[in-house]
Amino acid sequence: MQYFDKHGNEIKAGMFLRMEDGSIEEIYACTDSYGKEDLGINASNDEFLKQHGLGEFDREFYPLSSFSLRETELCQSEPTQGYSGMEMK
Repeated sequence: MQYFDKHGNEIKAGMFLRMEDGSIEEIYACTDSYGKEDLGINASNDEFLKQHGLGEFDREFYPLSSFSLRETELCQSEPTQGYSGMEMK
């Protein structure tokens, strides 16, 4: 399945997406409940995974199809605070 941000840019695994609430999420390749290839964002608690010796294989995802992508946009990995305000790495 293909997904696009508000500017019409195709969203692919490994990219970062600024969500409508301003949060930045990494995009992962995953499968849907029918075993078809899909894209999603992290639904797992990273601390829980670490504490229980679990890895990437145990990670769960929210599929992008669960979100309205009309107000999302591709971005860099994380914002940094610069002298002129919010800047991107």
